[in-house]
Amino acid sequence: MVHDNPNGSPSSSSREYGMRFEIAPPTATCPGTAFTLPIIVSVRTVGAPQDYTVQQLAMNVSLRTEFGDSVASNYLSGALTSSVRNRDGNATNGFARFGPLAITQPGRYRLRIALAAASVADITIRDYIDSDVVDVYSGALAHRPTPTQIARLQNLVSENVDITRAEMEAWEDACSTS
Repeated sequence: MVHDNPNGSPSSSSREYGMRFEIAPPTATCPGTAFTLPIIVSVRTVGAPQDYTVQQLAMNVSLRTEFGDSVASNYLSGALTSSVRNRDGNATNGFARFGPLAITQPGRYRLRIALAAASVADITIRDYIDSDVVDVYSGALAHRPTPTQIARLQNLVSENVDITRAEMEAWEDACSTS
């Protein structure tokens, strides 16, 4: 069961998993322009595993209105699904990477990241988190990575989330020109 808490991010009453944005979406972007950084979400089991049949976790990103209502699926483009992985490969603790993502229509949105657990028998949605509001409008300034975001990405290189040397150099260059 998922409940909304006062800051807009949901929390699960069962708390099998803890999820958080390691790299969150920008607060503003132009329609159709890919986000500068990938969205990266971490997931950790909370306490002892409650379901030993889970073999792998995956995450999916969807677009919602600022109030959490569903939005047309064609308003969000990019890699919308990711397995949860870490330095040991696909896992039940680790990170999911989404990108490059772009929102095609002006408006105020949130990204919802849903966590799915796969077993031999089925796939079930276990939890989700929502981003802060992303304002999409013509004339939005290009997002420049912050030094903190660059440091976080550098720390994630060893975690098997497909961060390349070329991407790191481009993000560092974008950070240094801001």
